[in-house]
Amino acid sequence: MLGNGDRAFEYYAQINPAGRNEDIELYECEPYVYAQNIIGDEHPQFGLGRNSWLSGTASWCYQAATQWILGIRPEYNGLRVDPCIPSAWSGFSAARRFRGQMMRIVVHNPGKVCKGVLKMAVDGNIISGNLIPIDLPGEEHRVEIWLGK
Repeated sequence: MLGNGDRAFEYYAQINPAGRNEDIELYECEPYVYAQNIIGDEHPQFGLGRNSWLSGTASWCYQAATQWILGIRPEYNGLRVDPCIPSAWSGFSAARRFRGQMMRIVVHNPGKVCKGVLKMAVDGNIISGNLIPIDLPGEEHRVEIWLGK
C-alpha cells in the first residue's frame, strides 16, 4: 500500500512455505502449509515454524499476493489493476475471471519501477486510469499495462 514493491515481496517471500525448502530441517513444518508463527531471531529455536494447518494465513497471503503485489483487485465498478511489484521484475502475466469474463493481463515494466500505471489498454484500446470497466462486450479480454514514473 506504501508503494514499496521490493519490501512487500521480501516480506511475502519470508513467510512463503515454498521458500523454506532449503532449511526444512530447521523449519520443521510441511513445505506446502503456512505456519501460524515462525520463531523470531531472539529465540534459541529461531526459524522454527509452529501450528501449521491452524491458521487463516494462506487466505491472507493469497490476497496479499494477488490483490496488493500483483494489484489485481475486484471493485464494485470494475477490476482494478494497480501492481506494486519488485523493481527487478520486467513484468508479469496473469489470467483472472471477473464477473463471467476472462481477463488476460500482461504488465510491462520497462523502467523497472515498483509502482505506477502509466498506460492501460483493453482489447487494444487505451483507457484512462487503471480500472477495467464492467460493461465490456464479449467473454474474453486482453489487458496490457505499462508501469513507469
